[in-house]
Amino acid sequence: MENVYYKSLRGLTALFIGDSLFGGHGIGKDLTWINLLATKYGMTFENHGVCGCTLSACEGGFQPIISRYTDMPLLDADLVVIEGGRNDYNKNAAIGTQDSGDVSTYKGALGSLIRGLKDRYPRAIIAAVSFWRVGDRPNELGLPCGEYTAAMEEVCAELGVHFIRACDEESSGVYMTDPAFRTEYCWVPGDVCHLNARGMELALPFFEKELARIMSGK
Repeated sequence: MENVYYKSLRGLTALFIGDSLFGGHGIGKDLTWINLLATKYGMTFENHGVCGCTLSACEGGFQPIISRYTDMPLLDADLVVIEGGRNDYNKNAAIGTQDSGDVSTYKGALGSLIRGLKDRYPRAIIAAVSFWRVGDRPNELGLPCGEYTAAMEEVCAELGVHFIRACDEESSGVYMTDPAFRTEYCWVPGDVCHLNARGMELALPFFEKELARIMSGK
């Protein structure tokens, strides 16, 4: 694969906050695409991925992103990237509405998170990353994972935040519904969420390209 270098990513100050897709379940943060990206481009960065966390403060939620984003340092950030939703699906979080202020719901928490990040990092470009396409099995509310991805995309559009469709298999190159893919690129073959080190390397060019596009204003 061609080793592309995007000047728009060089030397950025960036903050990342999410769940195990950022936290590196089974492999650690050092091997995530985030840390690989930051090392390649000499970024000043922090990765606040926490395995198992929810984005919302739903019932049964764990270390919700909406409750801990204020723990991130007050850097003069160029870029803030957020991710979360798979565990909200697992915990049967209600979707809600982004302007409700109800952080126990997914949209309510995401809307509050984005507004809080805009206030906290006024110069930063904010981007949100969907989780992978993992199938259509509904949770106890009758909601498939895709409903949470659609909710994230809607809130991003409403609040003027960039949305990165990691759920688009053709673009991301991550095929979590394919057993052969999981055998080669996931932490364990039955895992539909967590990439291994090879999987992170595979996904890196997608995120690199998407973030470079966003940072260059294209």
